[in-house]
Amino acid sequence: MYSESFHANSVEQLRTMLKDPNHINFKPTLAIVFTSVKHNIDAIRAVFDEHNIDLVGCTTAGEIVNTNLHEESIAVLLFNMDPSCYYIQYISYGENLYNSAAEIGKVAKEAFTNPGLLLMSGGLAIDAQELIDGLSSTLPKGTPIYGGLAGDDLVMERTHAFTRHEHTTHGVAVLGIDTDRITMTGLAISGWEPLGGVNVITKAVGNIVYEINNEPAFEVFSRYFGVSDTGSKYDQLITIQTNYPFQIIREENHTILRSPLLVNAEEGTITLAARVEEGTQFRFSTSPGFEVIEQTVEEFSQLHHDVPEADAMILFSCKGRHGAFGPMLNDEVEGIYNYWKKPMIGFLSYGEIGNKADGSCEFHNETCVLALLKEK
Repeated sequence: MYSESFHANSVEQLRTMLKDPNHINFKPTLAIVFTSVKHNIDAIRAVFDEHNIDLVGCTTAGEIVNTNLHEESIAVLLFNMDPSCYYIQYISYGENLYNSAAEIGKVAKEAFTNPGLLLMSGGLAIDAQELIDGLSSTLPKGTPIYGGLAGDDLVMERTHAFTRHEHTTHGVAVLGIDTDRITMTGLAISGWEPLGGVNVITKAVGNIVYEINNEPAFEVFSRYFGVSDTGSKYDQLITIQTNYPFQIIREENHTILRSPLLVNAEEGTITLAARVEEGTQFRFSTSPGFEVIEQTVEEFSQLHHDVPEADAMILFSCKGRHGAFGPMLNDEVEGIYNYWKKPMIGFLSYGEIGNKADGSCEFHNETCVLALLKEK
């Protein structure tokens, strides 16, 4: 399977590049596209429709192409994948996200004996844990599932997912792959270190945490970090998402990160990026030093050892990592790319989806998730 990655700074440049036989030297059947909300999504879809290229993608908070981070651009990954090896699904979430996600799993099982999924989800207010739970209800543990929540350049108004024929601000674009013919492997790594002892969420409704250790959640949070809810919405968002994720403790002591989205001093609450249950144990964590970039790249070396070859790479990296590391995040992107040196695109997301080492699929924050595709 041949693939090619590139970025464009406008829809017109995208159209020109797709028409250039010296640039696109094969006939693509499929494209994955990650784009800034600055560009007209329907116009992008029309360009690929003109070329009869299947499409799946979403909006971003930054774009990745090979070794570089970009802003306000369009990242494109083209394939000549056999159409019998994949399908594209579009679902609007409607009133019940869990049921919609369960339907994604049912379609995948009907399409292929051993499916793998890439998910690009729009919707700022969705409970991403419902998405994971719905998928897990119909797909067996170990099914490769990777993806991310779309961004909107931190405007925090609306995010988009799209296919060649559909476009939604509250739904998901799915690329289903026959892993008996195209292998899909990957890894999710965060690198955040825990801070302090174990805490318990003693009162929560959905993704709003009211009490920690039987005290108002905001009081406990501010005691650790001295955070207030004053200042601009943008500054508050960057500060709390970047620096103070919760390390949720799962079974067998493996952990996932949940970023606080908002704090409310008056109500004493903390709103997280996904639902948590009362009784959940966690530890606070804080922004790590730049050495975590080297550690993260080093951890991907084991994946390279196990999977030394790839035809294409898709990277989902949390926008919070960009806030924590700034331009240094480019070193992480370059380090990961250099293991395989194959066409890669990715985006800075508002949440990541990826399998843990035990095969279970989880929703993550502050995490770097890589998916590799290789034709057998």
